[in-house]
Amino acid sequence: MIRVTVVGAAGRMGREVCRAALEDPGVELAGGVVEPGSPDVGADLGELCGAGRAGLAASEEPPEDAGVLVEFTTPEATVEHLSYRLPAVIGTTGLSEEQRARVEEAARSVPIVLAPNMSAGVNLLLGAVRELAEKLAGYDVEIVEAHHRGKRDAPSGTALLLGRAATSGRGQRLEDVAVYGREGVSPRREGEIGIHALRGGAVVGEHRVIFYGAGEEVEVVHRALSRRTFAEGALRAARFAAAAKPGLYTMQDVLSARG
Repeated sequence: MIRVTVVGAAGRMGREVCRAALEDPGVELAGGVVEPGSPDVGADLGELCGAGRAGLAASEEPPEDAGVLVEFTTPEATVEHLSYRLPAVIGTTGLSEEQRARVEEAARSVPIVLAPNMSAGVNLLLGAVRELAEKLAGYDVEIVEAHHRGKRDAPSGTALLLGRAATSGRGQRLEDVAVYGREGVSPRREGEIGIHALRGGAVVGEHRVIFYGAGEEVEVVHRALSRRTFAEGALRAARFAAAAKPGLYTMQDVLSARG
């Protein structure tokens, strides 16, 4: 059994991870961290996530025996929490290059799994997109993602992962060929990859990668039907981090690990 502490326990994903941890017999929920001064400080974590009273109160800091931190917050908060120097699973998206560098530095002393998307399906899809991009070298590539109206960053971290998988298959850099939406007179350049973000309603997450050829179209799609899939992926990553050596890991590492 591993112990996990959820950072951002009052958020959409935080509540889902808390509930998943409480329902997983192989996981012990050690605590939940919420924003300092939040009205949720002191709330019962089980009641907060809809799982019934758990006898654990939300706090402003991790408990003494926090175990592995599972974090879904903001980029600014995430880099501040690196000071805890605890094994961590980070699902926060929208990290800048500087913030990612700070995560990489922290990973020299503790194991950290950094993954914009925790679902097994999406992470297995990356390999398929990479291979398709390589084999369909002359095809135009477009990526379309949709999320709920409250998502802050655009495009999503997963859309960028898919874009990097496609450019990896073609020996390119996403930064050199990405076009984020189109406006006005904008003829398509050879080799460019279009990335488009939709925001509305309560969409959990949808990602489409389309390869347009002269005589055919090939499309791969991933739809998240529930945040539970991300929560279960995060707990799988927490199990991995609990036994890993210091270093920066991805969900590819988690999925490749035995057991």
